[in-house]
Amino acid sequence: MLDSLSPELKSYLLPLDFFYESKDIPKPSIEAIDAESLPQSERALLDHDRDMTSTLMKHHNSELYIEVLERVFNDNYLLRMVVLKSKIKNSPVEFGAIGMDLNLFDSDIRNEIEQGVKPLGGLLEQYSVPYKSGPRAFFKIICDELISSLLQVPEGVNLYGRCNEISNSEGFTLADIVEILPVETIR
Repeated sequence: MLDSLSPELKSYLLPLDFFYESKDIPKPSIEAIDAESLPQSERALLDHDRDMTSTLMKHHNSELYIEVLERVFNDNYLLRMVVLKSKIKNSPVEFGAIGMDLNLFDSDIRNEIEQGVKPLGGLLEQYSVPYKSGPRAFFKIICDELISSLLQVPEGVNLYGRCNEISNSEGFTLADIVEILPVETIR
């Protein structure tokens, strides 16, 4: 997203970059950081090898649902921009951009993914899909107008996120995800 980012991090940010490019709006400032540099509360929510759905459900003591903001199908690849929300408070707990290879999912879970009602992490658990979740990178992002409106936080604040890979038992990438937490999530 910025010239100063490594090619590797730029590749991990592609799902998010895609939606900024499609909207033809300036990309927010992003800085790569290591896990040890994350503030303690953000680190607890980002630096782990679990899916974010279950982590955020436990943190907020609430079931989550997704609001799909945009989706694009390219052959059997689905890109979508979403906000995860708490069912109890109906408030955002994460903004994300995700790319998924639909060929790697059985038809039942694939149909639910395409419907866009339940978060991917919840569907993986519901359908007992064996998977591995692994953060590839962590970053600090300056909240821009788009993210501010979606996460209901002020523009200009520092938010934290991760680029995560969900892979199947054969090691194929099911999903590449960019996940950004709102300030409210970490209080």
